[in-house]
Amino acid sequence: MKILVRLLPYCTCLIMSLISASCQSDAESTTTPTAVIRKKLVLEGIPSASGIERVGDQYYVIGDDSPYLFTLDKNFKVVNKVQLFEASSVVEGRIPKPVKPDLEAITLVTLEGGQPCLLIVGSGATQPRNTGFLVPVTRSGLGKPITIDLTPLYDQLRANKAVTGQAALNIEGLAADEEYLYLLQRYAPGGQNVLITYNMESITPYLLGQEKAPKPSEVKNWALPDISQIKTGFSGMTTALGGRMLFTASAEETPNAVLDGEIYGSLVGLLQAHPHDTEGPAKPQVAVPITEQDGTLYKSKIESICISGQDRSDLTAVCVADNDNGFSELVVVKFSW
Repeated sequence: MKILVRLLPYCTCLIMSLISASCQSDAESTTTPTAVIRKKLVLEGIPSASGIERVGDQYYVIGDDSPYLFTLDKNFKVVNKVQLFEASSVVEGRIPKPVKPDLEAITLVTLEGGQPCLLIVGSGATQPRNTGFLVPVTRSGLGKPITIDLTPLYDQLRANKAVTGQAALNIEGLAADEEYLYLLQRYAPGGQNVLITYNMESITPYLLGQEKAPKPSEVKNWALPDISQIKTGFSGMTTALGGRMLFTASAEETPNAVLDGEIYGSLVGLLQAHPHDTEGPAKPQVAVPITEQDGTLYKSKIESICISGQDRSDLTAVCVADNDNGFSELVVVKFSW
């Protein structure tokens, strides 16, 4: 059943006043974009949720300080977990910050021979965060994880100032389609929000350990709206209809890519994966803060997003959120534009 969400006028004003820049390609549209939470629940037993991907009726979730890949059923109940690696130190279910792998993003890729795999990557912000995993998805369940050393790939990106600027590398989003693999570099002071694109035919041999790390086919800087006068940084991404990417970003007052800070809110939006060449940063088609049903800002950090249903001008997304103390939340959002 399609749900039409109507915000009170004062709520609409509140949302629009919090956005310093927002654009919509359809000039004839008179609909005010909204992203309203329909459901929230605590993810018991999953610390610091940082990535979510949907495959069929199941959801796969990672945490940035957890050694496990969790499987959730269509009702968001944990039904399985696979150990990705042996953790040398775990305190109350969490790997300490200085040594955590900081697994931040997950997506489904199809490799040679048509084998679907979940690709999981670390942020690259420090040396322990240069690791990734490929986990085969089979009819009988998940296969044995394959470890990937992302250091050669990430070293290339660190050396590319079009990616990092004066900030550290901090990969927070990941998505794939038949032709391309996409990475998101998150804004930090001295840096920028960047979409990094690889051709699948060039990145696949590297992921399989067969060839050297390729160079990106495209590196594009993006200008995102502020929330409460705080700059927002990319936090998650998935493919959507019409060659677009559905992305999330959050406003966090922090001096760099490693330290945590106060969270002011999160937004969701759509951008063209391959925009026309323009001078300066590209702008999303639409971007809007995520709100509670009463119109107030959702004051937690959305880390990742996947789509559970979509139409031409609205979709239902399932997100995971983390407030940096280990607490994880699953959030269902109705996004209309």
